[in-house]
Amino acid sequence: MKLTLPFHRFFLFILFAFLFSWIGLVVLPWMELGHQPPIQDADSEDLTPWNASGAAHAGEHVYAADGCVYCHTQQVRPASSGADLVRGWGTAKDGDGKDVTRRTYPRDYIWQGRVFLGYSRNGADLSNVGDRFPDEAALYNYLYDPYILSPRSSMPEYRFLFVKQKISGRQADDALDLTGADAPPAGYEIVPSPEAKVLVAYLLSLKKGYHLKPDEAGLPYVPPSTKSSS
Repeated sequence: MKLTLPFHRFFLFILFAFLFSWIGLVVLPWMELGHQPPIQDADSEDLTPWNASGAAHAGEHVYAADGCVYCHTQQVRPASSGADLVRGWGTAKDGDGKDVTRRTYPRDYIWQGRVFLGYSRNGADLSNVGDRFPDEAALYNYLYDPYILSPRSSMPEYRFLFVKQKISGRQADDALDLTGADAPPAGYEIVPSPEAKVLVAYLLSLKKGYHLKPDEAGLPYVPPSTKSSS
């Protein structure tokens, strides 16, 4: 005797399975983490974390369109889960110029319109990339030709984000300083496009050199060398 499950019961089973998964994976995390406010110290009007500029928020769209998320993450794991902190990916300078080394937390992302946690690390983690480049010019050069900084880099060139134009009068303030095979012909210069400018503004905004409350920051990271010597 063959037992058959009525269609409406099968449909309800599938529906409840989907709703149960959706509530557990989307609704409950959103209720717990989706409304975290910034932190304001009693002695200051500064908010932690700080918000980025309008140009940086516009750069989120370029970051997504150019596929950066497929090779880079923006999440620093705790010391017990990997070597992110040892590699320096969780280090940025605070307002006093001191290094802050820690993992990332949900509160770090409250101002971001789109959160690019990522899932593959063909390249370095970018949680604090804004602290690893001194200014816009260094990042422009790196996007134009990554091999200048790292000859073994697997990152593709993003030359389509730049424009070659004839120099009119004096050189543009944001013209790239290129030499060798990358240098433009005499009388010409390479300048960043509007997309390159907002992308660099976004990348430079990625720095988490601020202290969170003890319940958010967790225990401070102690390098293995310090542990063994103490």
